Amino acid sequence: MKLLTLKQYMNMSKPALIRKIMKTLKVMPKAKLARLCYNITKSKLPRLKVIKRKALPRRKTKRIFIKKDDRYVMKKFSRKQLAAQRLFAKRARAGTLRRR
Repeated sequence: MKLLTLKQYMNMSKPALIRKIMKTLKVMPKAKLARLCYNITKSKLPRLKVIKRKALPRRKTKRIFIKKDDRYVMKKFSRKQLAAQRLFAKRARAGTLRRR
């Protein structure tokens, strides 16, 4: 048995294609048939769509100028402080902040 091209299969009649498929299915093992049936059924189910939220832009360090002794001093925040600030803002938006 040789492999036919898709064009050759397209030229065959529908009953001839059904006969060919049935002949193949009859000699196929039961486990393989069950897997085939499962995959065919699964392919007809609707797909779940993932909605992605746009991430907020992040900076490496956030600089704030503080007035100290009549001059402005630059204050840098660490990564941990920035992460805590982002978490706080996220919880505030979600309304899940704990009151102490």
